[in-house]
Amino acid sequence: MSEVVIRIRDDGAITVENNKNGVKGFKEITPDALLRCINKSILRGAVASGLLPRGCISFAAYDNGDKDVCIVHPESKADITYYGSFYPDFPLPKLVFAFRISKENRISRCRLGVTGNESRLKPETPMFAYPFSNVSGTHLCTGTNVLPKCQSLHTLESVPYYILSMDNNNDHFKRANNKPELEMRDLLELLKDKPAEYYYSHILLPSGSTLGGFISETSF
Repeated sequence: MSEVVIRIRDDGAITVENNKNGVKGFKEITPDALLRCINKSILRGAVASGLLPRGCISFAAYDNGDKDVCIVHPESKADITYYGSFYPDFPLPKLVFAFRISKENRISRCRLGVTGNESRLKPETPMFAYPFSNVSGTHLCTGTNVLPKCQSLHTLESVPYYILSMDNNNDHFKRANNKPELEMRDLLELLKDKPAEYYYSHILLPSGSTLGGFISETSF
């Protein structure tokens, strides 16, 4: 028969008494050592994500039921509008979306970033400032538009299409976020017939962050 007794004194000293077959042993341990022992003894269950959306590059689950999902948008073009003006098949740089999903399966927050034009993305892949409107830093403002409820995470792959179809305006637009410092209308007119690669040579400015930093950002 063996027994372990842990005693914590008022002064914070921790003593471990080990009684095995009537033979007692004593030793003092640090609080950090005790914490490590407790953590190792806790059985943690797996987190089941369910089917993830196409282009998913990161998934995280939290104790309160929230989830974070990052996905790379697969399209290099979108039909967009700006104050009612329609721009079909408008070229896009490589976009990545980060969604916070509440335990009620609502999209509570969304971030949008521009990654480097690499075929294989890595944590150190550089990020660029989003050159258009409706984004402050990386935080996306959807105005009065209500983002859909996601009963299953795989349905998130349709949300970027919905977001890009929203009418653009001048909210959060900054000329300083594009190299030639053009106004929004002039920027759209310049880019409407350009290839996506044109962004990286003539438009985009480094944000100073990386894809790994974008994924790990928790200031939703």
